[in-house]
Amino acid sequence: MAKYANPTLVGMLYERVGDKLFLIIYPFSIYFIITEKYLNILVFDALIFFTLVLLRHKLVFLDFYFKRIVIIFWVLTLTFSTISFMLFNQINYLYMTKAYVECNVLEIKEYSLVYRYKGYATFMMKSHESIKDDFTVIENLVGKIDSYEIGEENKYRVILKNNQEVDIKFNNYNQFTLFSLDVD
Repeated sequence: MAKYANPTLVGMLYERVGDKLFLIIYPFSIYFIITEKYLNILVFDALIFFTLVLLRHKLVFLDFYFKRIVIIFWVLTLTFSTISFMLFNQINYLYMTKAYVECNVLEIKEYSLVYRYKGYATFMMKSHESIKDDFTVIENLVGKIDSYEIGEENKYRVILKNNQEVDIKFNNYNQFTLFSLDVD
């Protein structure tokens, strides 16, 4: 492999450890994705970046355009994450897109996961005319609902048939609704 006049940190790391680095990073990343049952956007970005680094040393074409490709990738990721955060308070645009396609475009699911973190989850569902329709969808997720009462703005305390209480917060948009709740 040719030595670069201005080697990058990743280039120097690759020259020192070679493909062995990727034999460690890929299984660790895949393990993290599987155990969390959630594709974290940072893990996804790292997988793409390290794939580009690996391919850079295997393909001359990619080596020539590497900086441009990496800059375009990071700009797109940051742009999509920023737009998703500004509009919907969600950084992971991958799950926002997946949920929107499943619930609104293809209509193959009533609700879809958008974000999950340590017992707290946000889901997306298609917008409904009434709150009763929203709770019908939520019943499929949490169980039979006995009653619900309005708490703060767009926040409901739901009492299930088994006497458990669940707090659900709604964020309504034109074509979909995001709802957040505690999950075990």
